[in-house]
Amino acid sequence: MRLPVVLHLVGGILRLYAAAFLGPVAVAALYGEWWDLAGFTLAGVVTLAASVAAWRAAPDVPSDFRRAEGMAVVSATWLAAAAFSALPYLWVGLGPTDALFEAMSGITASGGTVLTDFDRYGRALFFWRGLTQWIGGMGVIALFVAVLPRLAIAGRELFFAEAPGPTDEKIAPQIRRTAAGLWKLYTALSAAMTAALLATGMGLYDSLCHTFAAVGAGGFSPHPQSLIGYDNPAAEWVITAFMFLAGANFALQYRALRGERRALVADEEFRTYTSLVLVSAALVAAFLWRADVPAATAIRHAFFQVVSILTTTGFAAADYNQWPEQAKMILLALMFVGGCAGSAGGGPKVVRHLMVARYTLKELARTLHPRAILPVKLGGRVVPDEVMRAVVVFMLLYVLVFAVITGLVTLLGADLVTAATATIASLGNVGPGMGRVGPMDSFAHLHPLSKVVLVVAMWLGRLELITVLALLQPGLWRGATWRQRPAGPTPRVPPSVTP
Repeated sequence: MRLPVVLHLVGGILRLYAAAFLGPVAVAALYGEWWDLAGFTLAGVVTLAASVAAWRAAPDVPSDFRRAEGMAVVSATWLAAAAFSALPYLWVGLGPTDALFEAMSGITASGGTVLTDFDRYGRALFFWRGLTQWIGGMGVIALFVAVLPRLAIAGRELFFAEAPGPTDEKIAPQIRRTAAGLWKLYTALSAAMTAALLATGMGLYDSLCHTFAAVGAGGFSPHPQSLIGYDNPAAEWVITAFMFLAGANFALQYRALRGERRALVADEEFRTYTSLVLVSAALVAAFLWRADVPAATAIRHAFFQVVSILTTTGFAAADYNQWPEQAKMILLALMFVGGCAGSAGGGPKVVRHLMVARYTLKELARTLHPRAILPVKLGGRVVPDEVMRAVVVFMLLYVLVFAVITGLVTLLGADLVTAATATIASLGNVGPGMGRVGPMDSFAHLHPLSKVVLVVAMWLGRLELITVLALLQPGLWRGATWRQRPAGPTPRVPPSVTP
């Protein structure tokens, strides 16, 4: 691995990321928040200066750019983006750990927060929280592969490391055109949602903040009580609809808009995703209705919260910590599912659960018929053995990482419910959990080391574990060099390790 090349690409991406600070600068100027304006301006300048220094580590991207280097660029970019995104939080008085937690929660579109007194902060800061989720929702790498021509050589390797899910759904032959097409759709959905929220009577600032958080599947709201504080049922239905779209495969949505009308309904994962929403929402609504919640309110809250949790957005239209245990159990189960592959949602993804379920059934059948050839099929196509193996490994790693992090957070003083749900909310990029990290609480009370562990969990979850964990192979780093030209072959990460 050539480290100057990695730094060069990270610097190139962050040079453009520095421009994102112009958004909160404009908001601060609009509302007369001059202290915040100075903080965001300084953060943008620092980010730009650091990115230019990193960019100069190598003269250009070599033609033999490697997959391992792509993984390193993606992993380092998310860490660096979180670190620089934390600068405004430091400026307004948060400690380093809390600032990094809030920033990582934003850029990974997680939505967990350590903020408790929202009145202490200006509108520009909450705009920044939402904007980082909007950028992170589709993926920093996908954005800059689309707009940075000099990444054309390395674009496919970067997009491979960033793109979520085991499927390879291409909407254009060139990777830059693919990323650009996805971002056009992403921007169009954002504009449509902002207009729809304005039509419900929500103000422009609040509409933009909620659009950033919903389309990016992030969940940050400028109100301390999330959607509860707005008492706007129409806005809740609008947000529910767009969260649902944010959790669906963007490539399939793009194809559907381009004329392939059955692109979505013919997709097995999308049908399963839709069925999960309908069945789960119906069950939750029934449990709420039995708890004396009016039927119309029960249906609205059930659909909103089920979609919010399944898509890992993390908005709250009610304090589900106070719901019946049966309803909470359904929401907890959905935290382990996630959205569709190729969506803004986090979690393991619906398609992986589908594949593991079918693989398990085939293995059970094989115990009775050991000589039978029973391939796993998805969408009418046979899933290759190497893909199936990678999916199973991913799911096992996911459970293992969840167990280890839950254990660490528990040892650091949290009760088991709080530790387990804080872990899955971070690893799955869901946002709020249950117990003392529920929708009306925050992560502020956790031990500082717990917050650091959860920051790592959010980073791992957003990059779907393998991108980061594959870089821990000792052989990869033994071949690392600061020279721009490698002295010999550098060990590569086998293609089969990435689901």
